[in-house]
Amino acid sequence: MRGPARGTRLRRAAARATPLFLLAPALALLAWLMVFPAADAVRLAFTDWDGFSDPKWIGLDNFKDLLSDDRFTQALTHNLIIIAVLPIWIAVPYSLAWGLHRKIPGWRFFRFAFFLPVVLSPVVIGVYYGMFLDPNGPFNGLLRAIGLGGLAREWTNEPGIALPVVIVIVIWWTLGIGVLIFLSALSNLDGELEDAARVDGASRWQIQRHVIFWQMRPVIQFWAIIIVILSFTSFFPLIYTLTEGGPGFATATVDFYLYQEAFDNGNLGYASAVAVALVVVIGSVSGLAVALLRGRRKAIR
Repeated sequence: MRGPARGTRLRRAAARATPLFLLAPALALLAWLMVFPAADAVRLAFTDWDGFSDPKWIGLDNFKDLLSDDRFTQALTHNLIIIAVLPIWIAVPYSLAWGLHRKIPGWRFFRFAFFLPVVLSPVVIGVYYGMFLDPNGPFNGLLRAIGLGGLAREWTNEPGIALPVVIVIVIWWTLGIGVLIFLSALSNLDGELEDAARVDGASRWQIQRHVIFWQMRPVIQFWAIIIVILSFTSFFPLIYTLTEGGPGFATATVDFYLYQEAFDNGNLGYASAVAVALVVVIGSVSGLAVALLRGRRKAIR
């Protein structure tokens, strides 16, 4: 009996080991390209390094400087302002996805149109809107043509306007992803719950609030986390080509500031500290966003 039992155990062990064996090359490549550089960035965060000389260990000095760095604080504030529009960033694609789910007239065209900006490079978008919003560009020309010339502005060169303009462009750019995610989730809802609520006399708003939103909560949480990550990590190409962080420092975000410190100023050790702080901030803000959504769900229930 021991022979067959032992053979069975060996076959089971081999079956469990086979997926790991097949994944090993990909995992090794992933570790080489991402895990090891990330770990090395943490090490460099505790050094003074210009990218050429040997790194000099300075302990927590970079992080101490970070706490008193006004430019880092300003860049982080811009990121938090961007995240503050999270409800709009969720509500707009959700509403559009709901309309497409209900198959409004022209829904096939709109489904294509909403997703089209996603396939465009942020560099292309930045260059395009830089020309479109130029003081002598098409947008101001349109305002003047319809008698609203008094509203013409230097849209990307006025401190009080530039950041909101960037936020609107980014929401437009990422709109298709949110619509696609919500539309996919809406297509997989349990219709029996909605029918039961309708039979019980629930209004459309009550069905939306207590039935549909409750089922959509995990998807909304997922999209909220994606938004937080995008707001901290994906603005750089757009900002670099559209405003270059200006006017002054009015549209600079943390990832843009990290680039400046690393490649413009040659402070790679300090830039690594900024990167470590950025990871901590992303994790904290993502957790807060999920906690707020969970609290909202409890309030609705």
